[in-house]
Amino acid sequence: MKSSVLLGLLCAAGALASPLDKRVYVTDVVVVTVTTTVTDEPTAAPTSTAVTSVVVTSEPVQKIPAPAPTSSQAPAPAPAPLVASEQPAPEQPAPVAVSSSSTSTSFSSETTQSSTASASSSAWTFSSAATFSQTLAPVPAPATTLSTTTAAPAPTSPLASGYQSLILYNHNIHRSNHSVDSLTWSADLEASAQALAQKCVYQHDTSINGGGYGQNIGYGISADNIGEMITNLMYNNEEGYFSPYYGQSQPSMADFDKWGHFTQIVWKGTTQVGCATVICNGLGNVDSSSPLPFTVCNYSPPGNYDGEYADNVLEPLGQPFYAVSA
Repeated sequence: MKSSVLLGLLCAAGALASPLDKRVYVTDVVVVTVTTTVTDEPTAAPTSTAVTSVVVTSEPVQKIPAPAPTSSQAPAPAPAPLVASEQPAPEQPAPVAVSSSSTSTSFSSETTQSSTASASSSAWTFSSAATFSQTLAPVPAPATTLSTTTAAPAPTSPLASGYQSLILYNHNIHRSNHSVDSLTWSADLEASAQALAQKCVYQHDTSINGGGYGQNIGYGISADNIGEMITNLMYNNEEGYFSPYYGQSQPSMADFDKWGHFTQIVWKGTTQVGCATVICNGLGNVDSSSPLPFTVCNYSPPGNYDGEYADNVLEPLGQPFYAVSA
């Protein structure tokens, strides 16, 4: 008999706040999964069982002063840029950062709210027995209503050895299903992601190289199978939870932790991505005695802006289901 422990995956996305007053909410989730494989005879098929436990909490974070505007830099052109209001009354919300992992999961999020909004806190747990290839939580059936918007061209299949190709393919195949343009690779975003990943500390940092981008971080999935993190955990596990909110400019944030990764992946206003994966012998803020792959993905422009979901998260076209083999 032999036993093995699956490594945990955490994915998180973070983004800069807007230049107006804002208040930030933070959500932390921890998931632990243990898998045991028993083999009695050489011909016997291995079996595996995993138990996942997730705890999510959110708490208010004090308001952060908005940075002074500058005209020294102009944003890179984008097919569908995010437009911030110049009027003094409306507040431009900040993007939300999220994270998750496969076997031990925690989520963190930041979102801008009105200065008069009331603070709230919540916690929920769930557990399930399943093989690693199954979803971590029951997901509502995804919406299948056809959109009137023309679908973007589907990406071609990536080469197995191409890290950039795997990243782009596992984003763009889902963006195509939501009628938005494909992401392109950014060397600048990759450099910022590499700088953070090499620190081997599991935490967000969107200030590297000037900031101005959104961010996902996660651990436990190797670079050669990075599509499992993006497709299986971030998209497939979450799209169904967002189905009641299509067409709403501001969906309820009560269950944001269940769909925040998905919305960043298909966010129409995001045009570029850059990622890096490194092996950390010791990953800060993670309790593990084994080396872990640590992945950082940066997005520009960042997604998950309050009040802009209807224009940036479009209904799926109902293309064939796609998943990455574990």
